[in-house]
Amino acid sequence: MNGFEPDAAYEMIGQGWDYLRSTVYKEAWRSSGNFSAPNSNWPFPASLPSLFHKMKAQSLLLLSLSALLGNAQEACDATCQATYTQLLAVEASSWVSKNVTFETFYSTPANVTGAKPGDLLRWEDLSQSVVNTNFTAPAGMSISRFLYMTEDIDRKPIPASAFVLLPYNKPHDDKPFNTTVWTHGTAGRIRNCAPSNHKDLYYEWQGPFALAAAGYAVVAPDYAGQGSDIPQGFMYEAGYLHAADVAYGLIAARKVLGNLLSEEWVVVGHSEGGMTAWRTNERLAMPGQEELLKAGKFLGAVANSPALRPLDLIPESIRRAAGGPIGDAVSVFFLQSLALLFPGQIKVEDYVTDTVLGRIPLVDQGCLLIGRTLFSNLTSDELFKDLSWLENPVVVDWQKRYNGAGPHALAAPMLVVAGIDDPLTYANNTEWDFNQTCNSYPNSKATLRLYPGTDHNVAAAVSQQDFLRWIKARFDGAEVPVGCAIQTATTATTRYRNVGTFYTGSGGG
Repeated sequence: MNGFEPDAAYEMIGQGWDYLRSTVYKEAWRSSGNFSAPNSNWPFPASLPSLFHKMKAQSLLLLSLSALLGNAQEACDATCQATYTQLLAVEASSWVSKNVTFETFYSTPANVTGAKPGDLLRWEDLSQSVVNTNFTAPAGMSISRFLYMTEDIDRKPIPASAFVLLPYNKPHDDKPFNTTVWTHGTAGRIRNCAPSNHKDLYYEWQGPFALAAAGYAVVAPDYAGQGSDIPQGFMYEAGYLHAADVAYGLIAARKVLGNLLSEEWVVVGHSEGGMTAWRTNERLAMPGQEELLKAGKFLGAVANSPALRPLDLIPESIRRAAGGPIGDAVSVFFLQSLALLFPGQIKVEDYVTDTVLGRIPLVDQGCLLIGRTLFSNLTSDELFKDLSWLENPVVVDWQKRYNGAGPHALAAPMLVVAGIDDPLTYANNTEWDFNQTCNSYPNSKATLRLYPGTDHNVAAAVSQQDFLRWIKARFDGAEVPVGCAIQTATTATTRYRNVGTFYTGSGGG
């Protein structure tokens, strides 16, 4: 297998997935034909595509994975492999379904002709026994999950999945729950990484559990391509499109839970989700968004540690590393996503090192934990042989169109949270974006609250009481003065715990 080229492996796995979509996903198994290799050093038949229709799915997967893992073994030595195996088992233990590609819930219904963004495709109220067995939601909370239509960059419908978390009872019997939309941070790249497929809904007490425990209904999109199956795959950091996932997810949820959800709503998220909350606030103020505005009366956004501009954050991470390890996997995730969006213009193999190329098949079996395990200890030179992709016109245009980088006007008040010691979404970058918005749109109603001595995940925790009070004030109808303010939190002591804790093994990013 050592002679198997990565390009051929990627082509074969792509063709293999096409085969799986036409067989396994439709439960149509075809009989296998005779398999005989030609007389050459090439370990497979000369024309694999001509034999795909004769191969059973199991055989195809074995061929594909063995080819890819042959390269992975060269890029990840025995120690690396042992760590990978151990941590993949840890990460997979948090998945409700070990492979969502075979889960009926996440599959797109056969006939969605005519379905529009906001349409509900599938709804599941999870039974008490399922919630008790497969999830770690606090006692009294109910979970539903659903598949719905959102939209792509051309405003064409694509499927997305989401979950709903409801408290035990309404705070007021004669009123619906005050409604929040929770937007998650980096979970990973593959479909299995969807928070709705995570036993603790991925962020647990740093997100959905805390909101529901405070009495809010929580609607939480996975984002299109995480959970759901779309041709372009999960579009990482595509905030403009995630904003559509937010609005259309709430519209779809109202079709089942309308009497339980308030007309008013707030969006709150962390990291990639913090960026999504910010972009939602911007997109709802743009012209031509009448369909998204059907989500209800938008009251505001909480953008916690937002990962706003990848093309600024990645170079800054390289600069700060000063030749040492970068400390995360997000740049590779981002490049992989771009390559799927622009296959003729961006190719992963043109920019990453052989080490990264060899480890990608392993990373693509897991989520953020595995990505960090295999990439975070690598320097910039060990990750990339060419960084010119960061300046590629296609990628620069992506940041404007897909990410939605502004500044843009805001539709409602916004609270921005930043940890001053955040090593991933730098407070200086967040403050720059905040000032750009305020200078360009002085009538904005926005507050940036800085938290000294806190990193990416600690900021998510220590700001919780502040942003819960801010959300409550929005539902209470408290006025927000016009203008922008920057505040710095004051600690009660200097002895506080400064390490983030995820109680059941999840980890936001």
